[in-house]
Amino acid sequence: MFKVTCTFLQLIVCGIAIIVTQSAYAQQPIPLDNLSAFTTQSNNWKIVGGASADISKENVLTTTPGKGVLACIHEKGKYGNQYELISNFKHGDLDIEMDFMLAKGSNSGIYLQGNYEVQLFDSWGKKGAKYNDCGGIYERWNDSKPEGEKGYEGYAPRFNVAKAPGLWQNIKISYQAPRFDANGKKVSNAVFLSIILNGVTIHENVEVSGPTRGSLTAEDVAMGPIRIQGDHGSLAIKNIVINNFDKKPGTLTDLTYKTYYGALSETEDLTKMTPAETGKSEALSWEILKENNNYSYVYTGRYNAPTAGEYNFKLQASGNSYLKIDGKLVIDAQWKNNNEFRMGTVNLKEGDHTIEIFNNKKDGWMRPVLGLWVSGPGFREMAFHSKSSAMPAGATDPILITAGTNTITRSFMDFRKDDKGKRQRAVHAVSVGSPTNLHYTYDMDKGTVLQVWRGEFLDATPMWHDRGDGSSRPRGSVTLLGDDMLLGKASGKTKWATDTTGSGYRPKGYVLDDQDVPTFQYQAFGSTVTDYVSVVNNQYFDRIVRVNNPAKGLVARLADGSNIEKLSDVLYAVDNKSYYIQLADKNMKPEIRSIDGRQELLVPVSNGEVKYSILF
Repeated sequence: MFKVTCTFLQLIVCGIAIIVTQSAYAQQPIPLDNLSAFTTQSNNWKIVGGASADISKENVLTTTPGKGVLACIHEKGKYGNQYELISNFKHGDLDIEMDFMLAKGSNSGIYLQGNYEVQLFDSWGKKGAKYNDCGGIYERWNDSKPEGEKGYEGYAPRFNVAKAPGLWQNIKISYQAPRFDANGKKVSNAVFLSIILNGVTIHENVEVSGPTRGSLTAEDVAMGPIRIQGDHGSLAIKNIVINNFDKKPGTLTDLTYKTYYGALSETEDLTKMTPAETGKSEALSWEILKENNNYSYVYTGRYNAPTAGEYNFKLQASGNSYLKIDGKLVIDAQWKNNNEFRMGTVNLKEGDHTIEIFNNKKDGWMRPVLGLWVSGPGFREMAFHSKSSAMPAGATDPILITAGTNTITRSFMDFRKDDKGKRQRAVHAVSVGSPTNLHYTYDMDKGTVLQVWRGEFLDATPMWHDRGDGSSRPRGSVTLLGDDMLLGKASGKTKWATDTTGSGYRPKGYVLDDQDVPTFQYQAFGSTVTDYVSVVNNQYFDRIVRVNNPAKGLVARLADGSNIEKLSDVLYAVDNKSYYIQLADKNMKPEIRSIDGRQELLVPVSNGEVKYSILF
């Protein structure tokens, strides 16, 4: 990445490109203790401890003192390059990830190499999306063209999955820089390998023929900085992580193979047998074989590691296989299906290493495959097999359910409460889809809205393919709300009930209105309950829960999370501004209760109705 003798963190501080330790080749956070990682000509950028945006007021972003958050406070209408932020390091191929928060109506962008803009924009509530919406790849521009044709080559995101102003959003960009020959002539264009916004892939393998509008340079360059636009509104950024791929990839050469046929054991000593064929190959491929079952083969070759460090090998092979480097197992001998991958990691010194790949297959029902991918210090994963030799994992035609009208699907629904949590399953889940592209899952075993999401509706492949497992999956940006009952009784430090024990809970199904929108019904705590969820303005859900003759002391838990922040008398941010709960009435007497390191938002059900909104 860089060329002086200081550590990566020193590099960020001094802005000089250098890598001297192996760990610097992996993902690295950019410290946000001060602005020394960047250059700016204005004072609109500053380091703060936290940020909040007013969901109802244009371009209002407030901050709190501290470190860890990069904030731009900018008055709309004041334009100019002096307000942008430029990194002190330059890059070619790059992966970058960050969390960002936009003020209402705000507009910004991330420029890769200073030239290729990925748009950051308050697109909350738009049913569709254009190139200038959040996550879009901005258009190119040519002033010499006629009016209406000056802008071209903009790429809209597949879906609009933008969150509400003031919520933290996440974006991951995997970018491949343009390539140049020894004479400096461009031989291939820049490519956005993928852009993932709020957990949803919105672009894949998008080639850009040249710099987008507002670029730092008119022509493509091999190296350039990260630029963040700061003259179109206020925003905040945190958790910036980069992986700068600036090193040459390893090479695999001198490949030779030996093949053997018959009902051979995977433990057969092949050195005592005469091979059926021997030969040389430019790339790994099972297609050296003359039969597609009852075979064994061994590839040997030379792998050159251009840089000392950690190398990751990924192997796909039908049946039994292993991979050795310098005679030692990196991927041990195991039997696998033809659509499974196995990984192995090894530290290699700079220079040549021997490689050996073995494969044995005796399962006639399984087609042969062979694939090898390698990533290492400063370079992305690359393939060393012929294109026809490997196959995608889990290659099954998807079975998708769309929601062109209000649509209801019953299935199992798997979820995790957090990234480290175990997978759980709601077995009586009802997913409700809307043509607005806002959807939710209701757990009829607990009378709760389990999750909400924005995007496409459901992938039913796990439920209906082959024997199926009964489950479906959301096809969008999911916000998990919780799997406990909405209603309960809580006092002091009494834990909220995690199941229906003691509540007298009895599900009563649901009824549909004339628009096929369901009202869920159940009995709990001696009362009859109706639960109605509706879409508002293509942006969020309203929820109305009515309880007939509510029991004394009955409360509704509207949210629980690691933290709940009161933003106004009616608006609360949940789980570090992951989503909002907005009360319909400021007289609902809400309480934020802390218990076991978490917080809960509780309201009494004394008048028999709970009405609130879920904004995400």
